[in-house]
Amino acid sequence: MNKGVRTQKKHSETRAIIKKFLLNVKALPKCGIYYLGALFGKSKPVKSKLVFVMSFPRSGTHALGSLVSQENIGFRYHGEFFVFNHWSSVIERLNRYYPFFSFRYALHLRAQRKKWKYYRFETTSLNPIRTIRALMKIHGIHIIKVFPHHLSDPVLESIIAEFKPHLIFLRRNHLDRFVSHKKANKSGKWHTAATEGIEIEIDEDELNTFISDYTAFYRRYLEFGSKQGCEILDIGFDGLHDAQTVRKIHEFAAFKDFADFGKLEQIPTTTKQDKSNSVQEKYLAKSGKTISDFDFTKIELN
Repeated sequence: MNKGVRTQKKHSETRAIIKKFLLNVKALPKCGIYYLGALFGKSKPVKSKLVFVMSFPRSGTHALGSLVSQENIGFRYHGEFFVFNHWSSVIERLNRYYPFFSFRYALHLRAQRKKWKYYRFETTSLNPIRTIRALMKIHGIHIIKVFPHHLSDPVLESIIAEFKPHLIFLRRNHLDRFVSHKKANKSGKWHTAATEGIEIEIDEDELNTFISDYTAFYRRYLEFGSKQGCEILDIGFDGLHDAQTVRKIHEFAAFKDFADFGKLEQIPTTTKQDKSNSVQEKYLAKSGKTISDFDFTKIELN
């Protein structure tokens, strides 16, 4: 990139930041009206619902998200909200309840794209719990996917304990997920890019750690969510293409009086990146194991 292009890009980014700042300033009167209403007990009740997709990278959450993303009927899918990896339509509206939210969010989203960091949300001036409180003042079903390392256990547990979100647990075969994850890391392409030609080596110790870490996260929050009284839906990756399972997902996420299920996507709108299982097949032949040995099985609580 030559000096002129870099200068032009920097100026463009500066203009975008200034514009974002001015939008936040513009929202201050509405924020003031909200706080005055809350102070005098005149805040209007809002119909909102919180849904967490508790899962792991390369498990099909992007596909699941396409099934529950319909702004015009109140399904607001926010993606990986807590790692500054997704800009949703309500972020600007949050300024009405959380001053200068979108300005700060935009700054950290840019920083995350330049240098990825775990737990970034918790190291900023934005408070995750206060963010959810603000989000719940906006009408609709708010769906956020949560992976290990998005939020620390104390913060995530506090959010679950306070808001009792509906929890969707999405599981995928460990070996398939591991291979997909390694290929995405190697290529730097996480969506809509073919990865059949990418070769990787499978380190057994790394694979076993990968399995144990994610299984521990799954068990921890399945048990914690259950104890907090959260509604729970546990599904496998293959179910995303099953009509009955898709209907369960829609019904679970929707408000109880919702009836327009035909307006939601009935099959995922994502494209499969890897149509080959050659890496898995080589490893299985070498290890003497079968693909079913790596099934991420559902845990039944007593």
